[in-house]
Amino acid sequence: MDKYFMAAMGGAEGLGNKSIELLVKFFGSAKAAWFAETGDLFKAGVRKNALGAFIEFRIKHPDAPENLVSYCERQKISLCSIFDEDYPPILKEIHSPPMFFYYRGKLQPLAQRIGIVGSRRNTPYGQSVAVELGEQLAAAGLTVVSGAARGIDTFAHIGALRKGRTVAVLGCGINVIFPRENKKLFEQIAESGVVLSEFPPQLPPNKNTFPARNRIIAGLSRGVIVVEADTKSGALITSDYAVDNDRDVFAIPGQIYANMSRGCNELIRKGATLIKNARDVLEEYDLLKEDNLPAKIDAEKISAVPINLTDMEAKVLEAVPVDNYITEDEILMQVDDLDLDDLVDILLKLDLKNCIEENAGRYKRK
Repeated sequence: MDKYFMAAMGGAEGLGNKSIELLVKFFGSAKAAWFAETGDLFKAGVRKNALGAFIEFRIKHPDAPENLVSYCERQKISLCSIFDEDYPPILKEIHSPPMFFYYRGKLQPLAQRIGIVGSRRNTPYGQSVAVELGEQLAAAGLTVVSGAARGIDTFAHIGALRKGRTVAVLGCGINVIFPRENKKLFEQIAESGVVLSEFPPQLPPNKNTFPARNRIIAGLSRGVIVVEADTKSGALITSDYAVDNDRDVFAIPGQIYANMSRGCNELIRKGATLIKNARDVLEEYDLLKEDNLPAKIDAEKISAVPINLTDMEAKVLEAVPVDNYITEDEILMQVDDLDLDDLVDILLKLDLKNCIEENAGRYKRK
C-alpha cells in the first residue's frame, strides 16, 4: 500500500522524484510523509515551492492514495515502486530514477534491453531500418525499448512484436492514448511486453513529459540506437541521457544532404558507434549467433509463405494494392461491414504478419 501513497504524492504538480525521495527517506515511508505534520515536512529539506504544492494537494485530495488503489484495480493498471523486487535494477543506476511507474503487461526486470528511437517525421528508409532492427534484435532475445511516438518509435515496436518483446515508455499518463492511432498497438505491446509511464494515469502529454520519458528509455537500455533524427530531434535528447548515464549510443548513417540524417551523422562525428544492421549491435554485446539472427526474406518468395488470416483480414489484404499506397478511407470504401477501429486493428495485425507496409498513414501490400 505504501507505494500508492508515493504515487499519490506524485499527483502534486511540482513535487518531483527528488522531493518524493527526500520525504520518503526523512519520514521512513511514503505513508508517514503523507500524514506528517506541516511543521515536520519543512524539516525534510524539500524546496518550499514543491512542499507547498504537496501540502495543498493533500488538503484538496485527502483520500488520493485509497482512490488510486481503486482506480488502478478498475483500470487493470499495475504500480511498481523503486523498492519492489520487480523494479528493473538497471533503471536504478541513472540520475533521478523514477520512484514509481504505472504499467500494463509483465515486467522482466533482468531482461537485456536495447533502445531504438528516431524522428516522428520518418522517411521510408528510416521506417525500413526501424522495423528490421526491431524485428531482428527482438528475435535475438533483446527487448526493444522505445517511446511509442509516431514515426521511428512506432515502427521499432512493430518490428519487435513480430519476433519478441518490446517496452513502450509513454510521454503521458498510461490511460491517455497518444498518438490516438496507436491504441491497438499499445494493446498488442501490453499482451507480450510492457507499456509504462511515471505520470499520473490521465495526464495528457506536454513539453515537459517527453524529455522525462526519454531518460527512462535510456535508463532501461544497455544502449540506444538513433535511426533517423534532425539536429533538434527529441531522439537526440535520449542519446544525451544515454551518454550521461554511461549507456552506449549507436547511430544509423544517412545521406549528408538529408535532413533526417543530420542528427545521426553528427552523433557519429562526435563518437557514436556507426551501425549498419542488427548484426553490428549483437557483435558489440557478444550476442551474435547465426541461429538467432533471422535472414532477410526474398521479397519474391513472400507470397509463397503460408499465412493464417481471418476472413476479414483476407478481405482487407485483397483491397490493398501491390504497386501503390492506399489510405484507410479508400480501404473502407472497398470492404463491407467494417468500421475504422476494426480496420486499424486489422492493418496492425497484417503489418505484424509482414503482409503490408505503411508509410505516413498509407498502405501497400508486400
